[in-house]
Amino acid sequence: MEPVTLAAAAVGILAPYLGQIAGGGLARIGETATDRASQRVTDLYRAIRARVTGQPYEEAILDGAEAQPDSEARRTTLQNALAELLAADPDFAATLTPLVNAAKAEGPRHVQASQSGAVAGGDVHQSGTYVAGRDLHITNP
Repeated sequence: MEPVTLAAAAVGILAPYLGQIAGGGLARIGETATDRASQRVTDLYRAIRARVTGQPYEEAILDGAEAQPDSEARRTTLQNALAELLAADPDFAATLTPLVNAAKAEGPRHVQASQSGAVAGGDVHQSGTYVAGRDLHITNP
């Protein structure tokens, strides 16, 4: 997987959990994810944390994303720094690739909302009076 794509996937997986990690440690991840999924997210986080530990700039970026997990700017900065690390260190990329793939396969699906709409992965079930999306399959319950 290309470093930029791998970094985007890793940050996308970690983003919903960054506040929980900062707020009380890795044990809190299990409160919102299945057992296996929480272990995959934990493994991914630990690999990234281990790689940036001792590197003041990258470590500060990860700490900043944890401190303000709702900040899109901080998540983007983390993604860019991670992409640079992955491009410079093929062994780290080789370590992260299976962790990202495992977390994507096991993890719950999340909806990410922004000012322009929402992006969702996997099967998404919508209900309501007015719902919209792309590639919808409409059924009557």
